[in-house]
Amino acid sequence: MLEQLNQLAGKKFEEFNELKQKNDALDVAFATLASAAQGGLIGYVLGSFSLDAAQQGAAGGQTPQVSAQLAALQKGGPWGQARNLAVFTGVNAGLSLAIKKARGGKDDVWGSMGAAFGAGVAFSLVSGVPNPAQSALTTGAAFAGFNGLFFQISQWFKPEHEDTEYAQARYMLTVLGLQKYESNLKKGILTDNTIMLWNDGALAEARIPPGPRLLILHHLDTYRNPSAILKPALPLPMPPPPATAVAASGGR
Repeated sequence: MLEQLNQLAGKKFEEFNELKQKNDALDVAFATLASAAQGGLIGYVLGSFSLDAAQQGAAGGQTPQVSAQLAALQKGGPWGQARNLAVFTGVNAGLSLAIKKARGGKDDVWGSMGAAFGAGVAFSLVSGVPNPAQSALTTGAAFAGFNGLFFQISQWFKPEHEDTEYAQARYMLTVLGLQKYESNLKKGILTDNTIMLWNDGALAEARIPPGPRLLILHHLDTYRNPSAILKPALPLPMPPPPATAVAASGGR
């Protein structure tokens, strides 16, 4: 009985994931709610700690300045901080995904800054600061600036590695002048191992427009053998080796 329930739950979870991938609005909404719940939990825990610290500071006779700072930290109590952090993390996650989808899967510093700006504005509006309109703009700009800086720093330290699962597919798109649809292949997990199985339905599922689909399928048909009589099938060309590999081998 328990095994059947686990199988049923797993099946429903897979169906929900498939539905999310096909429905952008549902995918964004789920990401927003999931991040908001996580942020709310963290905010409540942090709010509880700051409240305890403020109470201990008042009992220990801290200076008025330190007491005021601690009081500001625990303003609104744990639930207030849970609300503020839930709004910030939820809006940031939802906007990040929405911007990425709207830009065809492109993930760069501008998308990161845009999501951080919207999250900063939302955070300022719900946190009860004075002069909310002006504060929302300055807070959003500050969050956008910091997030953009952190994004750039993370890119500098990000290890560079070649994505070998899409080497042939990337080369084919380059030959056809369709490089901008590489992200669509990755969304549909259309790797090199599946390249000879691609059809119009699979490419349409990856949201590649009809014109590029026809070019890709026509190109593949010159290398695979649909009739098995008129011509033999040919292996799909591999991309040329990178310049660093050629130099290391001495040009041989």
